Amino acid sequence: MTLDRLLRWAGFCAGIITAIFAGYMFYTDNVAWGAAWLAMAVGFLCFATRIRSERPATSDDPSDDKDLHDLAILIADIAVMSLQNIGRTIPPGTKEIQDLQDKLNEFLDSMPVDETEREEIAEKFDAVRNRTRRNEGGRAIMRSSRL
Repeated sequence: MTLDRLLRWAGFCAGIITAIFAGYMFYTDNVAWGAAWLAMAVGFLCFATRIRSERPATSDDPSDDKDLHDLAILIADIAVMSLQNIGRTIPPGTKEIQDLQDKLNEFLDSMPVDETEREEIAEKFDAVRNRTRRNEGGRAIMRSSRL
């Protein structure tokens, strides 16, 4: 554990403790002391949660691209599975499928995903879209036969 992490942990604990004291002071109608303890709590918590960068913003580490790639593929698979009636009671409509595919394509544009993988994802969306059209066609036939 580095000194910075130790100081952050101590600052966070001090912030929580002073916030508890501030709450107690407000509870006992001692507003001035409650405000002072609250100000100290905010100071400790701001110090403990300050943002810092551990590495430079422009890193050419290939493992970063691999992690982003894996994350993008995982999100795409989850999006397709959510449309495949897994745990759904109502099948998705074509507009819902198109909206999700558009959002996913916008996300994948900023990720390091190959064209072949994007084509596979598009094929999965097409399969879901075709199944939805067949289901809607079957429902339409059933409705017309009842008339």
